[in-house]
Amino acid sequence: MAQHEETYGGNRRGRLAGRSMIVGALVAAGIGLGPAAAHADTWRTATATAWGQTQTTASAAAQAGARGELTRLAAQLGEVCTNVTSSATLQYAVPSGGGYVYGGTATGLCAPASPSPYTVPRSATGRGQGSTSSAATQNGAAAARTAILAAGADCTGYQTTGVTTVYATPDSSWYIYDVTVSALCVQ
Repeated sequence: MAQHEETYGGNRRGRLAGRSMIVGALVAAGIGLGPAAAHADTWRTATATAWGQTQTTASAAAQAGARGELTRLAAQLGEVCTNVTSSATLQYAVPSGGGYVYGGTATGLCAPASPSPYTVPRSATGRGQGSTSSAATQNGAAAARTAILAAGADCTGYQTTGVTTVYATPDSSWYIYDVTVSALCVQ
């Protein structure tokens, strides 16, 4: 049986092999540019300058400023930095001895921040009583937080979102409130 030649060159097996190699190369390139490569730890550096009346205070302020800039940069990129080190060098001394300017540098190993496990919003209402308005509110909020935790979850970011008067004595000696509290929980 004769092999059929295409007019644009090559046989069918050769074209298939060529296309397979191209697809394989594209897949390999995609893996290299994929999420695994995007989540690699990266060393980042930030700088800042600071003035102080003594060399010690100027150096400390410059290093603190550089650490703050590194933290800001990492947060802007959705990262968290560890193994942060800092240093400072004298850039200028006031001739009269009235101060010093230091340049600070901070370097850290930065990686994408892990997503917060607190993703489930929960709320509960608790009844609180007390001889003052604030005591009744606090007691109601505590009861609501207890109700949220009774669901068996770890929670954070508690906020009082509502306070409703149930009863207050005419002489303002006793208050009863329903207090609603919201939080973000793990489950």
